[in-house]
Amino acid sequence: MALTLTVKLLTGEVHSVLCSQDRTVWDFKTQLGRQSGVPPYQQKLASSNGAHLDLQDVAPLAKYGLRTGDTLLLMVKNEERIPVVLKNAQNRTNTYHVLPSDTVARFRDQISAQERISADQFWLSYESCTLENERKLSHYNICPGGTVTLNLRLRGGRGSPP
Repeated sequence: MALTLTVKLLTGEVHSVLCSQDRTVWDFKTQLGRQSGVPPYQQKLASSNGAHLDLQDVAPLAKYGLRTGDTLLLMVKNEERIPVVLKNAQNRTNTYHVLPSDTVARFRDQISAQERISADQFWLSYESCTLENERKLSHYNICPGGTVTLNLRLRGGRGSPP
């Protein structure tokens, strides 16, 4: 079911966002970010009636009983480290805490040191998208707790990103 929510910033700026109740709060923040210019990582949403002080990223909007015409308050917070799960070639996972403004190259350096693997021997992907070194992690809209996959390069050129 589609609903239209109003979002107010402390500056008085107002946005109207059309979304589906089955979408997560993170999906909503992503959509709102495209309209407002505020990255989803820096958004903190609360319902204006005080019933829900902090909408959780992984929860569906339906959990909060929001209806068309309801107003959410948006507070812009300083950038904070977010947890990102790295799944390695052996299907083991490690959690890294990164800033969304970090470059992929910086994240690769962290991984290289912790996983003890040379940075030129692997590439990273998120949701079937190859991460490019010069881009910021925020470019890929990696959600907190999202899983990045470490892919090994194989000798002879196979195993490299498409």
